[in-house]
Amino acid sequence: FSIEDIKVNDKLKAKESKVFKVKVVWDSESTSIPNTNKDLTLSINFAQDTGSTTPSGDTITSTVDNLLDSSIDGTYNYMDGTYLKGEQTTNYVWFDGFLWRIMGKNADGSVRLITDESVTGIPLSASGSTFDYDNSYANDWLNNYFYPKLEDNNLIVNQTWCSEPAENKTSARTNCMNNLSTIPSKVGMISLDEWNLSGGTDGYLENREWISTLTPDNNGSLWGRASLGFADQMKRQGITGDELKIYSEFNVFIYQAINYLPLRPIINISSSVKFITGDGTKDNPYQIIENNNISESLKNQGHLGEYVTYAGRNYRVLEKSNQGTKIVLEGLYDHNNDGNIDDSDSFEYDENWEEVCTVCTKINEESFINWITNNNEKEKNKLVFTTWYKGAYWDGENYNDHLKNTENPYTGYVGLQKVGNLFTTDCFLQKTQEDKTEYYASIHYYLNTRINRSMIWYGNWNYGLTGFYEIKSAAIRPVIMISPDVQILSGNGTFNSPYQI
Repeated sequence: FSIEDIKVNDKLKAKESKVFKVKVVWDSESTSIPNTNKDLTLSINFAQDTGSTTPSGDTITSTVDNLLDSSIDGTYNYMDGTYLKGEQTTNYVWFDGFLWRIMGKNADGSVRLITDESVTGIPLSASGSTFDYDNSYANDWLNNYFYPKLEDNNLIVNQTWCSEPAENKTSARTNCMNNLSTIPSKVGMISLDEWNLSGGTDGYLENREWISTLTPDNNGSLWGRASLGFADQMKRQGITGDELKIYSEFNVFIYQAINYLPLRPIINISSSVKFITGDGTKDNPYQIIENNNISESLKNQGHLGEYVTYAGRNYRVLEKSNQGTKIVLEGLYDHNNDGNIDDSDSFEYDENWEEVCTVCTKINEESFINWITNNNEKEKNKLVFTTWYKGAYWDGENYNDHLKNTENPYTGYVGLQKVGNLFTTDCFLQKTQEDKTEYYASIHYYLNTRINRSMIWYGNWNYGLTGFYEIKSAAIRPVIMISPDVQILSGNGTFNSPYQI
């Protein structure tokens, strides 16, 4: 007999599980013994990897204290707390399906975390309203849509959030004299001051994505942060010289709160929480809560945002219900499987969207299902036939009304995201987690949402979501529903170790 899928000296992280096979071969012609019953003993030998630096059992605050003390680029003070600035490479945390960055320690001892990626794009406020964070769409989405879906949200503590207006884009105040939120909440957003104090484009918060801050200017518009990839995109389109320089310097700007700039949530973790494993690097981030029971179904065990391998491709958990688990492709439809996404892979848009949906039909045709499943019947059996909705959404309307909208339904195995869903602003859909400069250029992809014709996200340099009226085709980022009976075989749901189902 032999062992498959694990080798001598393979490493397992603390509390990680790995599945391997014992292969038994019986050659009846090589022996005269007729009995095919055999007792086998399997021995497994473990050795501690003494070269690793795993802070198992350390409190989160003691680890953060070490980070602050050892920061090469120093720290900054804000609202009586102490935070990291400049380049940081050991402040990554994997928590509840998302990769976060440790920002530092608040005045009350809790630890401040911000997602390493933007997670959605919605208008921050209603049309015609003055931005008020406490009563904004952004606050509502973060605390009533995002927060309840985090599996271990009991570890998150309340904080107040500063939305004090700033006169210019270099604002770097260390205190909030006015406009501190009156209602403490679990999730918030970064201020322009924090962005600048942390080092701006030279700090660890720079991730080449567009983001929104909660800081207004004196006229009621908001300060936002443009992607460094903006200049890259212009360069690919042939823009050079002084014009390209303008795009390169366009990093902090003013925009209206009804626009769809991406959100990066901030949470504050209780000081009593302990890390289980990790060294804080991107490849081996700190983990607060680990998923150890891999005998669970994906529906019960899979956390929002976690990675799942289905039919050879990586997806992320989008929603969970009694029907099963909705997962969204971490990439775009590519019928040649060569990594090139272009208009030939897009589907013509039908102008009579309310009655006819060419895209909805195409993504449920046999050829598309075969691509999704790699033409594997066992994989097809994991899909759930369900109802999808493609109702309308207009600038400045409440995102929640749209998510609950059941207009214009269609049924099938494959659907698309809607405005207000997670992961509608994956500006890069990176091919590797290591290189965020690799992203698909000039790619739009459809949502199940229309503005007269359709809502399409123009991914690389425009706002997180943009409604286009003239584009006739776009790429496809499919969403599928996985049966509630599907079990997790291995993996821990991270980018480097997605669930195998």
